[in-house]
Amino acid sequence: MPTINDPTLIAEITTLHDAYERALAAHDLAALKEFFWDSELTVRYGVAEHLYGAEAIAAYRQGATPAFTDRVLTRRAILTIGTDLASIMCEISQKIRGQPRHSRQSQTWVRFPEVGWKIVSAHVSNAISLSSPNEWEAYAVQTAHTIGLPIAPEFRTGVAQTVERNATIIGPLLKFPLPEDVESAPVFTP
Repeated sequence: MPTINDPTLIAEITTLHDAYERALAAHDLAALKEFFWDSELTVRYGVAEHLYGAEAIAAYRQGATPAFTDRVLTRRAILTIGTDLASIMCEISQKIRGQPRHSRQSQTWVRFPEVGWKIVSAHVSNAISLSSPNEWEAYAVQTAHTIGLPIAPEFRTGVAQTVERNATIIGPLLKFPLPEDVESAPVFTP
């Protein structure tokens, strides 16, 4: 089994990710480009964009002025597997166009012999913060639309209530901390 979370690698990736965050905040396009693997196989999904290839990512950044301010990492989980693979998952508090947002960011880093650590895939999304029945209904409708499952108008309120109840029920389970040495079952048999 490969080494998991070698402290030296965790420190190295933390330093790199901190530098990435500084470059992002400074809108340092040259530095941001250097963090990504220069390949047509590199992928970055944003809140509203799907970018395939390092050139597309660089072109997007060239035309996009950051809309965020007050960006703070509220949680960061780093996983290293072996000596050349790392995953970073972050929760971020920031303001987007002046509105408070809770966002998520994931990155997969690979160490290449000739160029060092590079991001090969990344994903940014806004976390859903639902507090009113209208927000739950909007969430249910949008989710249904995304998966191609229409909800008739007369059922939307009931579906939204069910989704909200399910979120309330599952919440404590999702917050339950699991020890790092616990492995998931290889096969699920009902």
